[in-house]
Amino acid sequence: MTKVVIYGGACKFRTEVTILRDGWDVTINVSSECKHCQDYGNSIPSLSFFDLFPERGKPAVGFMENIFYKNADIYLPHVDCPVPCGLLKAIFAEFDLQLKEAPRFEFID
Repeated sequence: MTKVVIYGGACKFRTEVTILRDGWDVTINVSSECKHCQDYGNSIPSLSFFDLFPERGKPAVGFMENIFYKNADIYLPHVDCPVPCGLLKAIFAEFDLQLKEAPRFEFID
């Protein structure tokens, strides 16, 4: 199981994501203070590894074909919301495709 807490920027909303792997599939649970993020999370309750990598030996599906970003376009009012990225990071970590290390960016000026 992989759990991630994602904090929005200016909105300060907290979103908790839990990913549970079962073979080639994952169950996705999202609990958010933001109604838009909650609706977004509810739109993707599960998926298969092959939804992310439909063609063997090729990289993950691109931004425009990816269900996470397609649904983000439908449910989220701001393009800079960090929840889709955090959700994907959690899924990749649950599939052991990356370390459980948080991305980070800081405003320095």
